[in-house]
Amino acid sequence: MKSTTRLVSIGILSAVLAVSSCGSDEESSTATTTAKATSVTTGATTAPGAAASGLTISGFAFSPATGTAGEVITIENKDTAGHTVTADDDSFDIPVGPGASAELVIPAAGTYAIHCNIHSSMTGTIVVS
Repeated sequence: MKSTTRLVSIGILSAVLAVSSCGSDEESSTATTTAKATSVTTGATTAPGAAASGLTISGFAFSPATGTAGEVITIENKDTAGHTVTADDDSFDIPVGPGASAELVIPAAGTYAIHCNIHSSMTGTIVVS
């Protein structure tokens, strides 16, 4: 089975978050934005010096995931069914086929609540520092 690699860059998200945080002394633990991410098929790899972080989908559940802003988060679907890794704030939506992997780059720190659009019981979080 051929694995497809996808890279999502949310560059606009950084600018939106940076502008929206100006004038506020409070930090939010949840990232919010109106920017939409797009998915791009690519053969990209982790940048030199950046440690890859992983999110595993297995047994119709997400593993907890953490990462650093701007690093590649590798998503591995170990199930025989397709899933999505979708941000509750709609900032990204990554389809991951059965037995396939994908990549996600989140440039802004925050806690991202995620779910699967196909299987509503699947929820989780990605914490980016």
